[in-house]
Amino acid sequence: MSDLWRRLLLPTIGVLCLAALPAAAQDEWEERFYNPQPRGDDLLLPMPCGGYMAFREVRTPAPSGPLGDTRVVLGQSDEDTGYSEYIRYENIVGSLSAAPLGIPVRFFYIGKYEVTQDQYDAIMSGTCPDPQMQGLLPASGISWFDAVAFSRAYTEWLYENEDYALPQEGDRRAFLRLPTEVEWEYAARGGEVVDDLAFRQRLFPIDGDVTQYIWFQGPRSANGQLQLIGRLEANPLGLHDIIGNAEEFVLEPYSLNRIGRRHGQVGGFVTRGGSFRTPEGRLRSSMRTEYSYFDETVAQATALDTFGFRLVISAPIIISLERTEELRVAWREARDLRIDTETFNPIDALDRLAEQTSDLELRRNLELISETFASEVSVRNDVEARALRSAISSGAVLARMLRLDYAIIAGVETAFNYERNRDPDSERTQQLAARLQSLRGRFDNTLRAYIGIVTQVADDYSADRHRNELAVQVDSFRQRGLESLVEFAELFTEQALAYQVDQDLDADGLLERIIE
Repeated sequence: MSDLWRRLLLPTIGVLCLAALPAAAQDEWEERFYNPQPRGDDLLLPMPCGGYMAFREVRTPAPSGPLGDTRVVLGQSDEDTGYSEYIRYENIVGSLSAAPLGIPVRFFYIGKYEVTQDQYDAIMSGTCPDPQMQGLLPASGISWFDAVAFSRAYTEWLYENEDYALPQEGDRRAFLRLPTEVEWEYAARGGEVVDDLAFRQRLFPIDGDVTQYIWFQGPRSANGQLQLIGRLEANPLGLHDIIGNAEEFVLEPYSLNRIGRRHGQVGGFVTRGGSFRTPEGRLRSSMRTEYSYFDETVAQATALDTFGFRLVISAPIIISLERTEELRVAWREARDLRIDTETFNPIDALDRLAEQTSDLELRRNLELISETFASEVSVRNDVEARALRSAISSGAVLARMLRLDYAIIAGVETAFNYERNRDPDSERTQQLAARLQSLRGRFDNTLRAYIGIVTQVADDYSADRHRNELAVQVDSFRQRGLESLVEFAELFTEQALAYQVDQDLDADGLLERIIE
C-alpha cells in the first residue's frame, strides 16, 4: 500500500472499527480524566470506551422570531493587527432553543476544555485508551482536517449508540462541529454573563494574575510545554484554556479585515486564542492566525504541536416545513419593519416595477435598489434594538439608584431633624444639612435623567419593540447575575408604554411607583 493510500484509508478504517465498538467497551472513566473541574450545570456527552466530554451552555440574546439575532462587537483596535483583527460588528444567535419557566432562550454548547489526547484516541484510533493524567494533554500535532474528521466520527458514533444524549431542535437531532469564529470569540470574551465594557476588553475579566487563567510563553507560565487541561481557572462562562495552551481551529477559512468588515478574499484555515508559545504581551481574545491547509515542504496537511480544538453542539436551521414558512413570513416582516405598509411600501413598489418592466437592465437596477434599501432597513433595525436595550438597562440602573437614594435621604433627614432639635448650630447638624443638600441634588439629577430616557424611548419605539427588547434585556440581566435589575427594567418599560399612550408626564406618579 502506498503512503498516499495509507494516509487516506487509515482514518476511514479507524472510524469503521469504531462503528462496531460497544457503547460500554470499558468501565466509565473517572471524572478527573475528562472533567477535572466539574460544575453542576455541565453537559456531559458519552464517548466510546467509557469516556465523556464536557460542554458549557452559551446563551445568546433571544430576539423574537426565527430571524431574530443580535449584533456584537468583536475584534480589537490595535493598529499593528488591524488588517486581521480590527473592530467589527457581527451577528449571533444560538441554534438551540428552550423555554425554561416559559421564557424563550437561545443558546449553543461549546467544549469546556480542549479535546484531550485520550478523547481523540477513543474516537479515532479504533482501540480504547487506558485513561491517565498524560492523556489530559490537548490532542495536538493534528491537522484541521483531522479535527473535522473527529467531529464527524464522534457525531456518527453518538447517533449510532447514544443519540438520546444530544439535544434536539424541533424533531432534528443536534450534531458536533468546529465553532465559527463568531461563536468562538463570543464565548471566549464571556458572552452574556459579562457586561458590555468587560466584553470589549482585550481579555475576559481576570480576578488576580493572568497566570491563574492562561498558559503562555515563558517561565512564569507554560515554559515552552503544552499543559494538561483544566489546571487553571475558567473564564466567566466556565471555559478552561480558551486563551493560550493550544491554539484552536475554527470552522471557516481566513479572511482579512477591511476597516470593520470581512474582505472578500479567503485563504487558509484559522486558529484562535494563541498557544503556550504566545508571549504574554500578545494575549488577547481577538487573536487569529492564518495557516495554509497544506504544508508543501512535506506534501501533507499542516499539523503543528501547538494546534488543538474544542467542539460546539449545533443544530440545523431548516428543521420542518413549518419552520420554512415561519422564515418566509419573518423575512418579509423584517424587510418591511418600520415602514408604513398601510399607506406606501417603497420596497414592494420597487419590486412591482421590476416585475412589470421588460427592460432587463432597468429591472436589475430596480432590484439592486430594493435589496440595498431592505439591507439598510435591517441594519437600522439592529442599531435601534441595541439602543433600546441600552436605554432599558440605563433606566433600570437609574430607577434602582432612585429607590436606594430615597431610602438614604429619609435616613439622613431623620438624623438631621433629630440633631437640629438638639442643637441647630452644632457641627454635626451642619454636616448633616450639607449631606442632605448634596443627596437631594443628586436625587433630582437622577430623576431628571430617568424621566428623559422614559420620554425619549416612548417617543422613538413601538410598543411591540419595547416588549421584545425588554425580554432580551431581562434575559441578559439574569445571565449576568443581575436579578435585582429585572424589576426595575420591567417598571421602566411599563412607565414608558404608559406615557406613550396618554402622553401625561406625572413625575410624582413615576417616582411613587419606583420607591414603593
